[in-house]
Amino acid sequence: MRFQQATTGDTSAAQAAYRQILDHLAVTVDFPHWHTENHPTPAEVESWVRAGDLHLAVASTGEIAGVVMLNHEAPDAYQDASWSVDATPTEVLVVHALGVTPGFLRQGVARFLVDASLDLARQRDCRVVRLDTYVENRPALELYTRHGFTDRGVHTLHYEGTELSQFHLFEFVL
Repeated sequence: MRFQQATTGDTSAAQAAYRQILDHLAVTVDFPHWHTENHPTPAEVESWVRAGDLHLAVASTGEIAGVVMLNHEAPDAYQDASWSVDATPTEVLVVHALGVTPGFLRQGVARFLVDASLDLARQRDCRVVRLDTYVENRPALELYTRHGFTDRGVHTLHYEGTELSQFHLFEFVL
């Protein structure tokens, strides 16, 4: 498995990967509510690629096994959280929209993406990695807790285009 920044040539494949994830969630349990919220949209994925923020877990077969968007932008509610580290935005890597394509579930891809995200944060001299996950997303809550992230509690976040508002905030100090 290799971790790489998506390029414009990867846009269609990345959009297809997220579509596979959404379609899978539609017929199983949609813990993150991505399917019900139609998130992320193809336009969002394209903008993430253009910005250089989308990263891929690529299997040895060349297939996209997982996706994650990484940047320094956090929702406003992050400013109200009780973080253990006071850091500037450039010192914080924020994890968004981490997902595993259905053909690669239960093969350690989510752990791989989290590890690669932490490594990237270290390479960029970040002091901390932060993220949020919907309160009903039990697999994500367990993943981040097992990975050593600290749960900073449930907070009200407002994301455009969604009615979901209650999210756990997590932090990993580097």
